[in-house]
Amino acid sequence: MAAIQEITKRALRRTAEAVSDGWYFGDEESKHRARHLQFNYTNNIIANWVGGNFFTGIMLLLNADDGFIGLMSIFVFSANCLQILSSMLLERFKTRKRLIITVRLIVQFINILFIGAIPLFPLENQAKLVILGASVLILNVLSALIAPGFSVWHIQLIPQHVRVKYFSFLSMTNGIIVAVFNLIGSAIVDHFGSLGLEVWGFAVMRIIAFGVLIYDLFLLSRMKEEPYPLSEKKTSLADLLIKPFKETRYLRVVAFAFTWCMIANIPGSYYSVYLLRNLEVSYSFITLISMLNVPILVLLTPLWSRILRRFSWLKTCNIAILLYAFHYLLLGCINKGNVMWLYPATLIYAYVLAVGINLSFTNVPYINIPEKNQTIFISFYTTMNNLGALLGVTFGREFIALTEGLSTPDFSNKQLLMYTVFGLMVLGAVVMFFLRRSLDKSDRKAAENT
Repeated sequence: MAAIQEITKRALRRTAEAVSDGWYFGDEESKHRARHLQFNYTNNIIANWVGGNFFTGIMLLLNADDGFIGLMSIFVFSANCLQILSSMLLERFKTRKRLIITVRLIVQFINILFIGAIPLFPLENQAKLVILGASVLILNVLSALIAPGFSVWHIQLIPQHVRVKYFSFLSMTNGIIVAVFNLIGSAIVDHFGSLGLEVWGFAVMRIIAFGVLIYDLFLLSRMKEEPYPLSEKKTSLADLLIKPFKETRYLRVVAFAFTWCMIANIPGSYYSVYLLRNLEVSYSFITLISMLNVPILVLLTPLWSRILRRFSWLKTCNIAILLYAFHYLLLGCINKGNVMWLYPATLIYAYVLAVGINLSFTNVPYINIPEKNQTIFISFYTTMNNLGALLGVTFGREFIALTEGLSTPDFSNKQLLMYTVFGLMVLGAVVMFFLRRSLDKSDRKAAENT
């Protein structure tokens, strides 16, 4: 027994050292990184409690159909395509922290409290859905104006030499915290749902989320921000559209991420609808299964970190995405008879690969990014990702509409959508292979010329 305890202690100690050593040194810079770490926790807790399955639940509560659910995803990604314009605003400011915090407060007030109150309005469900759609569109337009500012501000705190270990620690601990809070949220909704008061379960969650937001804004206010060099020439729309296309190496990185975002967003919220409506599983079941992500993150983040240090960010991501595609094939096979064992098995497989994919994408936006006018390039990167996601969710919505007549009591068109995503993701992984290989070739040529 003593030997087992000693082995366990050593394993935990090595895991901690593998992901935390090298990014926290106890100095002032490390303290700002620690605040950034906490901000990621609060931001993701809020995002998960007011979005994801819980937002889908609110739409189902208002009797939204598949068309409306797909339209919400289209609204989100359409609005976020406006990030391409954000640098025209942000590049005018030498410091942006106050502006970013103010806009975030407005956005989250709408997102958390106003949308949470819509089901309680004394209106018909159709009118509530119209207000819900308008609110989602407005808050995402506002959010798009400041989103690249977060990335450029926060990357100041995370120099290149600490990124692998910092992002490894962030990815692992963030997954654990989000999983725990999602389980708490599911318990709240299911408890109120058992009393016939599901709407009040969502309301309680959003009140707590607003309390988390207060601490979230406090963390942002304490984070350091270095002044940004102002360009002598004001950023124009032509700069936004032309400059990124002159940087061909960065453009290939953007194309790599664009391909992933387009295909990964095709399912939208439809599989959650399939689980909640067709298979009639509970929020607690879905969240309990998602808790399997916690031990996988703890055990495999150090392994994926070593893989990243041995190979490149893009190569690791590419291989993980190719293998990840097969989980969509398994999702399509899930029905009422096997959901209790096949769904957990499928997610375990997906979580193992998602650790590598998510960890890789923490640094992808900064690969080959030019040193000057980084806000422009980050805006371009995020806009292209959102454009890819928009194309993906639009394809998903049209697919569901066109195949509605194929659904039977034993087979749903949502399952057919999963099979389609599997094929497209395998094809996408091949495209990503050629994109990253072209970058490797240009690196070799540059090395030969020096």
